[in-house]
Amino acid sequence: MKKAAFISICMIGVMFSTYHAVAQAIMRSDSTSNQLATPEKDLKEDALFTASEQLENPNFEGSWPMFGTDLRMKVGGYLKVDFVYDFDGTLDKNQFLMSTIPVEGQSTYGNEGYVSFFAKETRVNIDVRREASEKIPLQAFVEGDFFSSGNQFRLRHAYITAGDFIIGQTWTTLSFLESMATMMDFAAGDALFGGRSVQVRYQKPLSNSLKFYLGVEYLSSLGIENPNNISGQANIQLPLLAFRLDKRWGNGVLFLGASIAQLRWDGGSVGESDQIPQLSFVVAGRQYIGKNNYLTLNVSLGDAYGENIIAFAGSDANAVLNQNGKLESIQGLSAMVGFMHRWTSKLESNFNYAYGWLDAPVERDAFALKRGGIGHINLIRKFDGNFSSGIEYMWGAQRTANDALGSASRIQAMARFDF
Repeated sequence: MKKAAFISICMIGVMFSTYHAVAQAIMRSDSTSNQLATPEKDLKEDALFTASEQLENPNFEGSWPMFGTDLRMKVGGYLKVDFVYDFDGTLDKNQFLMSTIPVEGQSTYGNEGYVSFFAKETRVNIDVRREASEKIPLQAFVEGDFFSSGNQFRLRHAYITAGDFIIGQTWTTLSFLESMATMMDFAAGDALFGGRSVQVRYQKPLSNSLKFYLGVEYLSSLGIENPNNISGQANIQLPLLAFRLDKRWGNGVLFLGASIAQLRWDGGSVGESDQIPQLSFVVAGRQYIGKNNYLTLNVSLGDAYGENIIAFAGSDANAVLNQNGKLESIQGLSAMVGFMHRWTSKLESNFNYAYGWLDAPVERDAFALKRGGIGHINLIRKFDGNFSSGIEYMWGAQRTANDALGSASRIQAMARFDF
């Protein structure tokens, strides 16, 4: 893995250098009015700003005053209905996950196709802001959806922004949402590094084009596999620490980030205890080519960090507890590229491909995900600012630790009403 890691680092360096060279070649003068502000129509998820940053752009459309206070409130969200035809019987009927593709040797391999209709991605949010210039700018934001078993309400975001701080549950500091094209599949961006966590984050512009972030986050998924059923439990004694820099220019943005955390196994009074560091590095970006095209890139590399990659989340992809009660880290690498082309003002296509690798110890479960890729391509019609519909084809494959291989594909159509 040392050789592979070295090659991977070199690849990241080459991609970064090429990306930066192209961006510099078309970069215009560095002024506030000339920095990229990604249009909302080109984002699958809204960008996260502090209350101070929102105060600079006080246009709070759709809000109304909370009479007797200096607060304004808005209710938002969308209703989305999805129609899926799966060709190969993947195990999740609501999202196309790499880890749910059946592989050779499993009883589910060779499953027949099925249809699935659902509306559980529907979400609703409440946004309350105080933008009085003589007071500290404040915002409270709560959002949930129904993407859970039995369509139960599920909390996505619940945070406060006060001045330059964000406090609560939201996207992690290294979730670069602008680094992927728009996809209809809920599991879009399999190789995207990130997720949601409870945190305290500070983010502050250093100049007209450069912004700094520092986050202290709760590491909710420790991802330690215990194949020998050794007594004890996974826990943490220290939070995750994340750093990030954003560089924007007239038609592009580059993200650089790193994080460090602790993985720990507590053997209690009868077993061994051990701990190892978790390290991760992320490079990502978006570059517009004219008004109707953009390219995206997201590359991450790390040690004991696989659970931070969406494709590997929930698969105990950080470390393995060996028979001696010692933690063996799992090294990983993920890469994602995307492209958007707008055919007309109301019709666009998006392409996204993600690939992930894990270098796991031999103790790992035989059918644990080792590497794989997922691709998406779609056509989306936006009738107006509220209603859109589209169709998407996706395909993917995974190879497990025992070298078993599986592949699958599906088609998904949707109708969506934003409010």
